[in-house]
Amino acid sequence: MRRDKVLRFIGIAFVIGAFLGLVSGLAFGGPGPDTGTPKLTAPADSRKSGGSAGASGATSSTFSGPMTAEKAAAIGANELGQVPVLLYQDITDQEGVGTRSPQQLAKDIDFLRSEGFYPINLRDLASGNIDLPAGVSPVVLTFDDSTSGQYRILDDGSLDPASAVGVLQAAKEAGGWASKATFYPLIDVTSKEHELFGQPDRQQEKLRNLTDWGYEIGSHTVSNLNLQKADPLDVKKELAESQSTLEGLIGGDYQVTSLSVPSGEYPQDESLLARGIYDGEPYTYTSAVTLGDTVSLSPFSTLFDPMHIPRVTVTGSNLRDAIANLKAHAGLRYISDGDPATVSAPRDLAEGLGQVKDDLGRPLVRY
Repeated sequence: MRRDKVLRFIGIAFVIGAFLGLVSGLAFGGPGPDTGTPKLTAPADSRKSGGSAGASGATSSTFSGPMTAEKAAAIGANELGQVPVLLYQDITDQEGVGTRSPQQLAKDIDFLRSEGFYPINLRDLASGNIDLPAGVSPVVLTFDDSTSGQYRILDDGSLDPASAVGVLQAAKEAGGWASKATFYPLIDVTSKEHELFGQPDRQQEKLRNLTDWGYEIGSHTVSNLNLQKADPLDVKKELAESQSTLEGLIGGDYQVTSLSVPSGEYPQDESLLARGIYDGEPYTYTSAVTLGDTVSLSPFSTLFDPMHIPRVTVTGSNLRDAIANLKAHAGLRYISDGDPATVSAPRDLAEGLGQVKDDLGRPLVRY
């Protein structure tokens, strides 16, 4: 009996103590339900298929309430800022035009990570589906021409760490980076090393691995055709067959939605890029990347054209120069507010960023 009374006394004392602690916290400035301060979560890697315009691979910031002008200002959010879209081609130790060594690629990623950038796929940029922690800036890595140096599987079945995919996966494993990048492969060209990353018996395996890991596959046409000089029927043939071939090899519900225009040479009728029909089969592309060595505008800007997304060719000091320019000019850089359900931006935008689109489809927060 005495033991029961003691246990009952202890239980009552615990409840009273907890109640008094709660009251004391509320009375003397303890945090209530909403502190008004964003709580950041570290980027989390995602292995979801790129078959839809899904999350970028990062976990958005967790807020104790809806986004407000005060929170956006504290973060310095600017989702009308510019986004670097980078162009890589061959990854090899042999120096030359359009090449980057695996060591240089690894240094590029380390540099971007140290500067507060986090990778997303091209489809995420084009759709405005950018889900990043507060204060983080997106970057898109793209790879044209599907060289064997971009993705190589060794004789023992392991991933070549000196290939681009090997470097990207190592960066993901190191933390603070995601398996996000967009690859634009060729399908039928003279150089067999450029056909779907070489290694003919591994081509489907590679495409499926990439999409399973979270990377995006886009079209670079079937044969790297100069679309500006091509007959409209040939343009439609290349775009339709590239899309259907890649989707067929990847399987499932995967959709190829973005296009790298070969050499940046657009067809005379640019409407052919967005949609068309060849041999009774329709095709559709919602975005296209080109050349130009300039960073991209925000998808929320009135000046953003999803079919003309410029890229910075990564060679020499081009990458560091582009980032240095964003840092040197206040207000140019895209900075996430951490809430993918809203778009936050300062009222006074830097020159050249355009204005906010009217059809955002989500709340706009200005400060």
